[in-house]
Amino acid sequence: MVDSLTVALTKQQRDLVLQGLRYIRSSRRLAFREPLAPPDAEREDELREIAFLMGQIEGTAAKIEARV
Repeated sequence: MVDSLTVALTKQQRDLVLQGLRYIRSSRRLAFREPLAPPDAEREDELREIAFLMGQIEGTAAKIEARV
């Protein structure tokens, strides 16, 4: 089952959300891990999900701006 949520954001709010997602992405990328440790699947999943969310928000903004 897929849950969906629609939120109306101003450009300033959208930019703030994207800034927060970039911060979280950087935090996950820079989190300490052992240099020789195998890849962390959970970390990679989180990074993919953040990238997907950012793409959705940026893609939605591009569609709205194109209609104006």
